[in-house]
Amino acid sequence: MLQLGCKALLLAALLAPIADLVARGEPATSVKDLQYGEMLFYYFQQDYFNSIVHLGIAREQQRLPNHADEAELMMGGLVLSYGMRNKAREIFQRLLDDEKNDLSVHNRAWLYLAKISYQRGDLAGALDAIAHVEGEMMPATRTATANLHSLLLMQKGRNAEAIELLENTRSGKHWTPYLKYNLGIARIRNGEQENGVQELVSITKQSSRSAETSMLRDKANLALGYSFLQTGETGKSRQALEQVRLEGPLSNKALLGAGWASADADDYSRALVPWTELSARDPADPAVQESLLAVPYALTKMNLFGRAIQKYKQSIEALNDEKINLDKSIVAIRDGQLLRYLQEYDAGSGDGWLQKLNLAADSPALRYQLSLMASHDFQEAVKNYRDLAFLEKNLTKWNSSIAAYDDMLASRQTRYQSQLPAATHVLKNNPLPALQQQHARLQDSLGQTEATSNIKGLANHNEKRQLQILSSIEKQLAELPDTPKTQELHKKQRLLYGVIYWQLSNEFKARLWKIRQQLSEVERLARQTDKVIGRLAQADLDTTNRFSGFESRIAAQKSLLKNLRKRTDKAIYAQGELLQQLAINELGAQKKRIDIYIVQARFALAQTYDSSLNNAAGRVQQ
Repeated sequence: MLQLGCKALLLAALLAPIADLVARGEPATSVKDLQYGEMLFYYFQQDYFNSIVHLGIAREQQRLPNHADEAELMMGGLVLSYGMRNKAREIFQRLLDDEKNDLSVHNRAWLYLAKISYQRGDLAGALDAIAHVEGEMMPATRTATANLHSLLLMQKGRNAEAIELLENTRSGKHWTPYLKYNLGIARIRNGEQENGVQELVSITKQSSRSAETSMLRDKANLALGYSFLQTGETGKSRQALEQVRLEGPLSNKALLGAGWASADADDYSRALVPWTELSARDPADPAVQESLLAVPYALTKMNLFGRAIQKYKQSIEALNDEKINLDKSIVAIRDGQLLRYLQEYDAGSGDGWLQKLNLAADSPALRYQLSLMASHDFQEAVKNYRDLAFLEKNLTKWNSSIAAYDDMLASRQTRYQSQLPAATHVLKNNPLPALQQQHARLQDSLGQTEATSNIKGLANHNEKRQLQILSSIEKQLAELPDTPKTQELHKKQRLLYGVIYWQLSNEFKARLWKIRQQLSEVERLARQTDKVIGRLAQADLDTTNRFSGFESRIAAQKSLLKNLRKRTDKAIYAQGELLQQLAINELGAQKKRIDIYIVQARFALAQTYDSSLNNAAGRVQQ
């Protein structure tokens, strides 16, 4: 009971910086790296596997410049949730070894190292790690630290230290309910009965109607009831136990305790009320089994020997039936029915598989699963089996989807082959050298034109044609007789020639600059073309190598997937065997307990027969 809320508090500590930002009302943009926000999206959906995948990719691509420390802590917490304690320890130890990290990062790392040690049963190591958590902390970190630290101290029997720790730990304006519960238990264990009772009573008076608060109230009332029962305060014990919800998971223990509270007060008639209610419930519960003996015991104390004998016989029959049911469940589990149900219904990583299974189904393998889940070892075994099954489904999916890379590679190869002829033609018939030679001749010609001030050298095609026509006209006029009309034509011919020559002379420098710019641009384009052709030649070489590189990488990933699937299949088989064995061992222990109850019931039945005969003989003598 002391561990209630420990996991929830530690998960809260994991996201302490984000929770603190929300509490201060800061906007969601406080998450500065997109990839970190993407990881949180999956995390808050309890899709821890995809959280790890996206976080791992972001770390590998170095896309978490603003949340590197938080990302490491998240990765450590996530792999810890999968039971990978060694990997988680490596991550947290790496954070602690980095002196650049601030105190809050170190505190959370020490907290998780303490949790790892606690899960392994290393209480001394857990206490040593949690002692390093110090200084100012986020509220969630402070609460989680106090909760775990108090549990460790109480398990070590250091209740006084746990009390001092819890008294000095506050979360906001009010005590955290879990810490108050721990404080009440610690006080009672330390002999401070009155103060411990007050702490537990304050929990029972909480007005919240949430499922979590209702469960905590039930636990507090149950603890109060049994505490009063041990001190002989039967009235208070019965009063506290009667506050436990009849439909809650703790109702069986409460009904059993309420009956004993009345029985200890010699009020057996009143004890029969909760015991009779309890005896009608599922006999798989140990509390119900005990009530099967308690009811005839109370009847015997009331001298109702006939009814007591009848009840003992019915109880023995019910317990024998329960042994038969246990045997059926053991056979069904050995036959693999439990694992088949887990494989069929556990399709993802979310809420517990019990919420998905139809426990009302007529399956012996599922009959005792709710009671089995009360065992921490069995819960861990189920969780590990679920995780392995989920990983196996992902590997199977990846094995199918990796074939798409073969199709993508084949498509790229086809496209490459379709463009290869054109590229080969360019490489074999490269016109660039001839163009470069022509460019050089033009450069030389332009230089000569500039040096000789050859104005006609910069004439365009139309101007050259006009000059040629005028020169031809001049020759023709020279062959004609020298007449006034001929002289007039000579004058017009020289005028037109002069206009063109003047235009060429006037624009000589401008045309020279423009042509020089054009040649410079041609030279730039030629260099660019040379680089493109060079890259094309290199691409022709690299593409073929790249295809073979992709093929080898895809083949390597296929081989890795194949090996991972083999390892996962072996792990699933081994975990399934362990899970089945744990269930069988627990059911076997329940059979032994029932055997003890049957022996006790038969002995009590014999005593009741004797008491009945003695009572009858006494009446005859009277």
